[in-house]
Amino acid sequence: MSKSILLVGATGFVGGKILNLIDDGNSKITLLSRKKLNHKSNLKQIITNFDGIDERQGEYNYDEVYIAIGKKLSLLELLYIKKEDRNNFKKVDLEYIKKAARYAKNNGAKSIGLISAVGANKNSKNTYLAVKGKTEEEIISMNFNKTVIAQPGHLLGERENESISYIIFVFEFITNFFGLLLIGPFKKFKNVDASKVAKCIVDKMNDKEYGARYLTFNDFKAH
Repeated sequence: MSKSILLVGATGFVGGKILNLIDDGNSKITLLSRKKLNHKSNLKQIITNFDGIDERQGEYNYDEVYIAIGKKLSLLELLYIKKEDRNNFKKVDLEYIKKAARYAKNNGAKSIGLISAVGANKNSKNTYLAVKGKTEEEIISMNFNKTVIAQPGHLLGERENESISYIIFVFEFITNFFGLLLIGPFKKFKNVDASKVAKCIVDKMNDKEYGARYLTFNDFKAH
């Protein structure tokens, strides 16, 4: 079935994989980002710094929106973000996402798919997880007919135009090994292939189940 889809973050790791899945020749796709995606010049693209984007109405009529943006952080910053860097992080991972979601809803979107993170909790003492949790809460409060929130652990896979540092390589080797020991409620913290996350959220956005729900490792593994 042909749909009108807004994708926010097509230049990102998971966003690019979502784009490959939804760009099937049937759907009408619009990309919203801060820089142009040159190899997708056939698609409508809105280039914005996100200021005031949520106030724009009547431009397009969307059926659904995927949001896969986030400030790029180092492994250390996932554990601790310096006080002087926290406002910039919140600006992207909370405010930009809220603005993009409001823009989509103001222009007809009934369903939203959000890429978040495992462990997201607005009450966490970890800034990264607290902001992710607050963002999830804000998105759910917007009352889309369908809200699908993916909470992946560390994302695996080949990154276009980006080499994997030695530190990341070692981190992935160690966590992949110890991930074998994670069972029960701890299984959700396992590393997961980004392509599986993308496939899972697209599949869930296309099913007949409505309301808000979360996707974790077991959901991704099935894809």
